[in-house]
Amino acid sequence: MEKWTLSNENIARASALAEKNLEEWGVDGRNILQIRLAVEETLLKYQETFGTEAVFVQKHTRRFQRIRLELSLKGEQFDPFDTGEEEQSDVLRGLLSNMGVAPVWQYKNGKNLILFTPKKKKRSQMASMALSVALALLCGGLCRFLPEGVRAFLAEDLIGPVFNRFMGLLSAIAGPMVFLSVAWGIYSIGDMATMGRIGKRMIGRFMLMTVLLTLAGCGAVMPLFSLKAGGGGKFDFSELFQMVLDIVPGNFFTPFTEGNPLQIIFVAVLIGMAMLILGNKATAAASMVEQSNYIVQLIMEAVSSFVPLFVFGSILNMILGNDFSVFLSAYKLILAMLMGDVILLAAYLVLVCAGRKVHPRVLLKKMMPTFLIALTTASSSAAFGVNMECCEKDLGIDRRIVNFGVPLGQAIFMPGVSVMFLAVGFCMAEIYGVTVSPVWLATAFLISIVLAVAAPPIPGGALTCYTILFVQLKIPMEAIAVTIALNVILEFATTAVNLFCLQAELVELAAGLKMLDMDRLRENN
Repeated sequence: MEKWTLSNENIARASALAEKNLEEWGVDGRNILQIRLAVEETLLKYQETFGTEAVFVQKHTRRFQRIRLELSLKGEQFDPFDTGEEEQSDVLRGLLSNMGVAPVWQYKNGKNLILFTPKKKKRSQMASMALSVALALLCGGLCRFLPEGVRAFLAEDLIGPVFNRFMGLLSAIAGPMVFLSVAWGIYSIGDMATMGRIGKRMIGRFMLMTVLLTLAGCGAVMPLFSLKAGGGGKFDFSELFQMVLDIVPGNFFTPFTEGNPLQIIFVAVLIGMAMLILGNKATAAASMVEQSNYIVQLIMEAVSSFVPLFVFGSILNMILGNDFSVFLSAYKLILAMLMGDVILLAAYLVLVCAGRKVHPRVLLKKMMPTFLIALTTASSSAAFGVNMECCEKDLGIDRRIVNFGVPLGQAIFMPGVSVMFLAVGFCMAEIYGVTVSPVWLATAFLISIVLAVAAPPIPGGALTCYTILFVQLKIPMEAIAVTIALNVILEFATTAVNLFCLQAELVELAAGLKMLDMDRLRENN
C-alpha cells in the first residue's frame, strides 16, 4: 500500500509502480500497458477535481491467483468514468471499452474507490488442447492392452460419471451467464440518447446483416451434410409459430428452472432495456447485475481451466468405447467452416468495393493487419488497438462511429461465430443421426444467431453456448468433446472473419450516416 498526493510526479510514480508490480506478477503485457494508462488518466481526473494536495492510496493485492489494483481517495463522490456530455479522451474510452476486465468505481464510507482486476498470462489454449488430445490418444492406445472388464470399468464407472457431472455444471452456469452477459451488455451502452442517436441504427444493421449472412452460410454449407429428414418433410406453420410464441415466457422464473435459453435471453433483453431507460433510478439493480456478472464470469473461468482435462477424459472414453470414429466424420465441419467464411468475406468485399467504389486491393491492404492479428491470436482484444486505428485513419470512418461501434461490434456482431454454430449443428446432427425437420432447421438458424450475439466474450464462453445449442437441437452431449477439440482451431478463423466483417460493416454504416471520408477510404497509402 502506498499513500501519495496528486502531484504530477506522484501520478507518474504510481503508474510506474503499478506497471512494475503487474510485470512481477505475470500479467499480460498488453493488459499492463492498458492499466498503466488508465491509472494515469484516472488520477489526472481526480487531480482536476480535488487539486494536487489531495491524498490517494494505491494498493496491490494477490490472493488465490487473483490480482487486484485499488485506488482510493477521500472526498466528495466523483466517478471519473461518468463524463456526461463532455468529450472523453480517446485513450480512456478505448481502455474502458475493451480492457480484459473494465475498472470498477464505487463510493463507500466517504471514499472514491477504483478497482482493477488484471489477468495473468495464460498458456496457449491451442497447446493445452493439443497436449490433451495427444495424451488421450497415447493412453487410449495403451488401454487397448487392458482386459475388457477393466476398460469397461474405466469408461462406465469412472470417466462417464465425471463427464456427466461436468456437463451438469456447465448447464447450471449457462443460464445465469448468458442472462447477465446480455442484460449488462445492453445497460452498458450508456443511455437512451446514445442508443437513439447511433445505437439503434447500428444494432439494427448488426442484427440484419447477421441474419442475412447466416442465411447465406446456411445455404452454402447445408448441402455438404446428409441429414436424416423427419417431420413428414413438410413445412408446418403452426409448429413454427408455436416455437416463436414459446420465446415469450409465462413468468420470469420458468426460463431458469427449465433452462430455456431463448426465454432467458428474452428476459435479459427486457431487464437490460428497462435499466437503460430508468438510468440513475436503477443504479442499485444495475450494480447487482454488474457484480453478479463478474462473479459468474469468474466461476466460468475457473471451470474452463479444467477443459483440457475434460477433453482428455472424453476422448479416452471414446477410444475405450470404440467411438473414436466420430472424429473421422467431423472433417466436414472444417470444410463447411472454410466455405462459410469465404462467403462472408466475399460478400462484404463486394458490398464495400462496389458500393463505395474502392479498389479491392486497396481495401484488403488496409484491413489485412487487423485480420492477420486476429487470425494468428484468435483474440479480438489483441487486435483492438489496430482495429480502432485502421477504422479511423485508414478507412476514414468518423471517430464517433469508431469509438462506439468497434467495442460494441466486437461484442455482438459475430457472423462468423453464427455460421460456425450452424455448421456444428449440421455436422453433429449427421454424425449422431438426429432427425431434421423444418422446425429443427428454423430452430438451428435462430439459436445460432442468438448464441452468436449472446456468447460471453470470456474464456470458456463457447462451452456454455455448445451445451445450449445441443440441448435445443436434441444432439447428444457426447458430441461436445469433439466440438470443443475442433473449436480451438475454428476460433482462429472465426475471429479474423468477424473483425473483417465488422470493419466493412462500419464503413457501410458510416456512409449511410454521412460520416465517412470517401477520399481517405479510396486513398492508396
